[in-house]
Formats: sequence, C-alpha cells, structure tokens
Amino acid sequence: MTGRGHRAGNALLNILLAFFILLLQSWIADGIKGDQLFPWLTGGALGAGDARFACWMLAMALLSLALAAWLYARRRTFLPVAVRRIGQPGRVEPHAVLVLALSRTAWHWQPERLTRASAEHPLPPQCSDALRAMDSLGERDKFAWEQLLRAIDVHRAGLQRIILVGSPGRNGSAASFPDCREMITHYFPQLDAARIELREASFEALDELLALYRRIIAEEAPRQREIMIDVTGGTKVLSVAAAMVTLEHPEIEFQYVETAGEKRVRTFNVIAGSAGGEGT
Repeated sequence: MTGRGHRAGNALLNILLAFFILLLQSWIADGIKGDQLFPWLTGGALGAGDARFACWMLAMALLSLALAAWLYARRRTFLPVAVRRIGQPGRVEPHAVLVLALSRTAWHWQPERLTRASAEHPLPPQCSDALRAMDSLGERDKFAWEQLLRAIDVHRAGLQRIILVGSPGRNGSAASFPDCREMITHYFPQLDAARIELREASFEALDELLALYRRIIAEEAPRQREIMIDVTGGTKVLSVAAAMVTLEHPEIEFQYVETAGEKRVRTFNVIAGSAGGEGT
C-alpha cells in the first residue's frame, strides 16, 4: 500500500472508530434517560424493565471503552487532522448561507400560539419573546423548531439564503417544510419565501448527506466562506457528514445549538493540518 493509501486507511479507520464510540455513547445516554432502545430488534424495543436491558447497557459500555482504548492507542495517526477552531459559545459571525436539518415536531406553529392534541401554548409576536415562551415548555414538551430559530437568529444580520434538509417519505420531516418556512418568514421578514429552500436526503444515509452538502457547496462556489452548516436537528449520521465536509472544505464551519441552559450556538471547524499547530 502506498503512503497516501496508508494515510487514507488510517483516517477512515479513525473516523469509523470515533463514529461508533459516539453512537454507543448516544445509546447509553438514551438508556440512562429511560428511553427505549433498538426498536428494530426482532423482539421489539428494549425498555428499562426488560431483563436484557442491563446486559445491553453493560455490553455497550464495555465496547465503548474498548474502542476508546483502541482509538487512544492509534493517537499518533491523528496528526494529519485537527480541530483548529472552536468558536466561543454564543459568539457567531453572521453568515449568508445557512444549511439546517429540519426535524419533525408534535406541535403545530401559528403566529400567536403552539397547539397539539388538547394542549395550547401562547406565543408573543417578537422572535426573542417567542423563544423565551418556547423555552418555558420544558424538556418533555419541547418545540423542536425552537433550536432551528435560535440557529437562524445569530445570522440575522447577514443571512441571505436558508436551505432546510428534510428526510423524505410519508413520515419524513420534509412534509413539514411549508409550515416551517411560514414560521421563518414570520420571525425573519427580511427573508422572503423564495430564499428558503428544501432539499431531501435520508438522515441515516451518510453518502446521500455528503453528496447533498457537496452540491450545496458547489452551488455557492463564489462565497463558500459564507456557508454555515447547522447540525442541531437530524441525526448523528448527519453530524458526521457535516464534520467530514468541513474537513474537505477548511473554509466552511458547522454549528450546534445547545439544548439546555442558555442554549447558545457553538461553532466548529475540522481541517487538515498538524494537531500540534494552532490552538484547539
């Protein structure tokens, strides 16, 4: 194997190890919260009362530790890749093009209220006040698009185009695009509906997401530095795709909106270079 092929193999293995560690940790976190695990198993989803639940949690914890130890043993192969810039929480430079994942929500948004089933929650007209009202819903009743609005709000000053990435199919999030676009234009009237677009890709298909992000970047070739990819919604696979794209295009960053506390926006950039270079 050539030196370039060897480096590529090392990089791919490191990415896969990191991906599976993150995936295992997310499942462990879901289990700790009391969520059901693995609905695709032959016997159905595992709940906290299932006798196999503790065994699966222990097995995932041990496997996660083993993979982490393997990744640590390979730490010298990390040198070609480094996280060179992690923005300070809450301090984001406005970008012109924002790419966001469109999540599904149980709430129906209207300018003056949120409604679902027999529940109703009033909303003030201004975006900042509406965000505080959405935040008051709490974790169990949260409005998924609250994070989407926060992701947009920090770019309000320079934003020119929004691309919402939705999952296809009858139960996919893409079906809620018209409602989401109406909400965005209500709180950000400087953006007309024509500047808010929908693109579809499976949130579980890494190749589809990579291809979609690459097409968007190609479309915005003259102003690639003005692209920001938000990974708050969607899936962990989508987050991996965004990180991989920023590795290919060092001028492009991705961001994440905190889901608790002050719910600040954080920015990240993964680029090729020596890990001993600029501060991480």
